[in-house]
Amino acid sequence: DVAQTRFECALALNPRYLSAAAWLGDLHYRAGRLHEAIAIYETASQGSPEGGRLQQRLDDWRRELELQTRFREAHTDHFTALFESSTDEPLAREIVDRLEAAYSRIGSALGVYPSQPITVVLYTREQYNDITKLADWSAAAYDGRIRVPLAGVRERPEALDRMLSHELVHAVVAMVGGRAVPAWVNEGLATVLESADAGEMDVTPARGRVQPALSSLHGTFVGFSRQDAEVAYASSARAVRRLIEQCGTAAVVALLEDLSRGAPFASAFHHRLAMRYEDFAARVARD
Repeated sequence: DVAQTRFECALALNPRYLSAAAWLGDLHYRAGRLHEAIAIYETASQGSPEGGRLQQRLDDWRRELELQTRFREAHTDHFTALFESSTDEPLAREIVDRLEAAYSRIGSALGVYPSQPITVVLYTREQYNDITKLADWSAAAYDGRIRVPLAGVRERPEALDRMLSHELVHAVVAMVGGRAVPAWVNEGLATVLESADAGEMDVTPARGRVQPALSSLHGTFVGFSRQDAEVAYASSARAVRRLIEQCGTAAVVALLEDLSRGAPFASAFHHRLAMRYEDFAARVARD
């Protein structure tokens, strides 16, 4: 809310301020306000000589909006599922019910519950690939909305639960920590909390694969190959599990809260977890 107000003030002072328009449009998009995001980008693309830089994103958003105008909705207290075909309605209602169960379990584990309803968009695989432009190994995504390709989920209910829980944890991390959370913390926490018996999950990287340093896992995994992504997720989960075992989930949540307030990661880590980040990363590398 603070960021939105500041971007709006910046644009009121200078409507041609392209950076403020780009950030404000992205903020609206990540909050699920697609109409508002498109309106901001349309105004900026027409009012700034460099507005053409926004055109590709604007075209993508328009295609997404056109697709979603055909979608139906299913609601629970904390989730809204968007789906295209009436034949998908039973599955859509099952998905939001499963998310409600995950909401209670993950909220209890972290002591944090999302305060705003979360939108879940259900796609064909082709639609998912077109909208998200993620690698073919991507099973689902969260970017302000949970995005799920429906292909194959009916036949694998346990995998569906893990996938939905994983993306819901991303929603909680985004709410608590904002955008400054390193990918290994975000993905590791989501992997560890995928299921109620996550303590028994095998998150050991496959034999023969070199475990990456945590410092190399701060950025997104999006550009990784399938094999590199598998190692990155497993390494992240092992590191986060060690943090939870040593310090508890409350300390990890406090770390996220510090990051949302702008604290540098290394200093927030030291403050909340009572150890230097460099020492922890070296210990994880030796395990």
